[in-house]
Amino acid sequence: MEMRVTRFGKFAAVLLLHGMTGCGRLIGRIAPDSIRQSKTYFEELRQRQIDQILQSFDSSADKDRLRVDLGKVIALVPQQEPESVETLGATVECKASGLCTKLIILEYKYPDHWIMFQVTTSNRSGHDAITDLTVTPESVPLESMSQFTLRAKGWLNYTILLMALLSVGFATYALVLCIRTPIQRWKWLWLIVTILGLGKLGIEWSSGELWYKIFHLSILPAGWGFDSESPFMYASIPAGAILFLLMRSRLRRRSSPALPFGTTASASAANQAESDPSQ
Repeated sequence: MEMRVTRFGKFAAVLLLHGMTGCGRLIGRIAPDSIRQSKTYFEELRQRQIDQILQSFDSSADKDRLRVDLGKVIALVPQQEPESVETLGATVECKASGLCTKLIILEYKYPDHWIMFQVTTSNRSGHDAITDLTVTPESVPLESMSQFTLRAKGWLNYTILLMALLSVGFATYALVLCIRTPIQRWKWLWLIVTILGLGKLGIEWSSGELWYKIFHLSILPAGWGFDSESPFMYASIPAGAILFLLMRSRLRRRSSPALPFGTTASASAANQAESDPSQ
């Protein structure tokens, strides 16, 4: 059993709570006892009752090591009473063998910070016992971390945003131009090509962490969304739009209808007849 004290992927766990399939099911309403018990574990940490919470761990765990790790965890929990507590999620997954694993995530509010408390329990020893426990202090609540906002962001956020707007604007210009360009064959294909992006340069909107994908073809040259960490935004090279603009003149020449044979001669003869009144 591994006691993790540091940040280990809290948002991934929240995503897991809402994304489990199969036998997984939300227990916030149908099993409030599990949530209530998790709150009791937190109270034992807050009141420094190490011996009490040690008894709640799985019997196969190394109690000496747990005692040391719990000391580190307790140091992150204020002794003062929290202002409020919110259940972020609760789920249980059961296997055919009867083994059930429960995952509870609570968020405690304090005057100047928040604490995310995660407890994983299992009945593999015949009764529910803690197999993993995590305490993570946060400067803002999870809800705020998941919001997409332009306030109080760094220059990298604004740079990626500007790149995304320029890429979308350039691709939109090429798309409109493609619609108005007379292309005889495969016009529908060129319409798709103009909005393709090559590569990705993205940023985790909350943390400001950059990431990139060099060999990546995206349907749009920019975009945004949410992942297990926070909102993200990315910009790509509008390669499809660039390719169309480079090929546009050639595509127009291929689509221009050829004049019938003899048209030039006939027109010249007609012009000569009009210019000679004696004929």
